[in-house]
Amino acid sequence: MENSTQILISTNDAVGAGAVVGSVFTFMAIFMLAYCVLTIIASWKIFQKAGEPGWKAIIPIYNLYIMYKIVGMKAWFWCMLAAGVVLGIIMSADGSAYLMYSSNSQVAAFDWSSHMLTLASLIIYALFALGVDIYYSVRTSKAFGHGAGYAVGLFFLQPIFWMILGFGKSKYNKKAALSK
Repeated sequence: MENSTQILISTNDAVGAGAVVGSVFTFMAIFMLAYCVLTIIASWKIFQKAGEPGWKAIIPIYNLYIMYKIVGMKAWFWCMLAAGVVLGIIMSADGSAYLMYSSNSQVAAFDWSSHMLTLASLIIYALFALGVDIYYSVRTSKAFGHGAGYAVGLFFLQPIFWMILGFGKSKYNKKAALSK
């Protein structure tokens, strides 16, 4: 004899569960919208503090270029962009080779050994980006008159420290930003 347990869910239970899930997702959506709006406003204020028009803060990729320029890292922006493009080319070439290889067989099994170039490229890019991000946090902190502690905060809790930078009394110092 089998020992089985049946779980019966009534319509009321399903409706209640749906209401809870819907409420959670609604709360998350409102929270994320508020977070995005606050971040945009903080970025706008940071750009204005640095003497740049605030509207530049809302244009993707261009806002990164301007921010790297503000903290004296314009060349690093181009290095990151070039590294990302090279990584994209390697990944697409490696993926294309895999697709060509797998289309010849009936069942294509994912083989990591054929993707070692992609994996190595991702690891190298991640380490490079981590180093640039740390340096960017230090430069941003320095450009707005803060020290190493603020740079650590910018690195680990960027959204919070970004808002403090935008809404706080921090002043932009171009000499500090452009000094090595």
